[in-house]
Amino acid sequence: MEQNLELAQATAIGVVMEDPEQAGPVFAAVRLEDFDGQYRLIAEAIHGLRIAKQPFDSLAVIDEMTRRGTLGRIGGAAEVHRVAGFSFGSADYSVQIIARVARLRRLDVTALRMHQHAEIPDADPLAIARQGMEALQAVVDGIEADGDITTMTVGEFLKGEDKPFDWVIPGLLERGDRLILTGSEGLGKSVLFRQLAVSAAAGVHPFTHQPIPPQRVLYVDCENGVSQLRHALRPLVGQGRRYGSDPGDRLFVEPRPEGLDLTRPEDESWLVRHVSAIQPALLLTGPLYRLHAKNPNDEEPARQVARVLDRCRAAANCALVVEAHAGHGFGQGERPVRPTGTSLWLRWPEFGYGLRAADGYSPEHRVVDFVAWRGDRSERQWPKKLRSGGAWPWEREVEGSALTPDNRYERSAS
Repeated sequence: MEQNLELAQATAIGVVMEDPEQAGPVFAAVRLEDFDGQYRLIAEAIHGLRIAKQPFDSLAVIDEMTRRGTLGRIGGAAEVHRVAGFSFGSADYSVQIIARVARLRRLDVTALRMHQHAEIPDADPLAIARQGMEALQAVVDGIEADGDITTMTVGEFLKGEDKPFDWVIPGLLERGDRLILTGSEGLGKSVLFRQLAVSAAAGVHPFTHQPIPPQRVLYVDCENGVSQLRHALRPLVGQGRRYGSDPGDRLFVEPRPEGLDLTRPEDESWLVRHVSAIQPALLLTGPLYRLHAKNPNDEEPARQVARVLDRCRAAANCALVVEAHAGHGFGQGERPVRPTGTSLWLRWPEFGYGLRAADGYSPEHRVVDFVAWRGDRSERQWPKKLRSGGAWPWEREVEGSALTPDNRYERSAS
């Protein structure tokens, strides 16, 4: 069997070096660690070249192994050329032999571990049996060699080119970002939430009101009825037409005043289907307490909600903004702005910001602090204060100067 195994390993690698299109099927059927000795080192070099999208003929493999410092461990370049000469055989038959031997070895290891665990005093036979069954089932299902795995080393990973920002709102949100926006009742959090939706669809920056690329937006309101939502959106849509472009064909609105229970398959399916069909660049929904009907302090239903929201985010590759409450009343001073409920929501988003009444806040002087309640995962240009009373309900408060556009992120996006 050992002689057949060595011939099979040489043939599988030789075929891959001769015909690169065979690499996918071969490495989908066997893992790198299923190869022995020099064959494994050559396979690892081929794997690295594949990830880097480089050719992996004999000379390329020799150069890669030289870079890795593994060429001398197999006896030099002559061994690579020797293995490359086995390109005449059948790759399919060879990988069957390699996979069969690898599975037999895993069975041996599993049996040995079960035997060792069974000899431990006070061993739990049920736990040993369960672990053994899982290991045996993995061999039966072929889980450990299912699919062509091309995980990169850090060296290979860092060779890749950084993609430019895929902005939804330049400087603030790019596709894939998650923001939870909080604030106490009466401060205008829901107004700001709707302003984000309309301004993005109209091609207007929500805080500086400068032109930005218009975006496709889905706004799922789980709190307000149809009439109330129409009344709230009409003036904002008018401002969008005045300062940008008509958001009428890019902003999609779904009123769900009864709320959603994303722990139920029916509501999960409803939301995912809408997101998948509309393909928004920006999805806004909430508030969080209206997205499930269970105890808001329990982490498990929150995990289910987060899973569904992440599923929606992946379905459209969109940015996600979720509204949440931060307590009753609004008051002044250092009032907490973190979302109520389970601490999961403190860890889940990339960005967490809340509105808090600034010093001197009054109905005539509506200025709020825009407070981060978690550290940003990426540097962005969120405002520190907002004021009301301008052309839009909220605009960035710039102390000591007039509002000016910041084009730093626009240049990054171009």
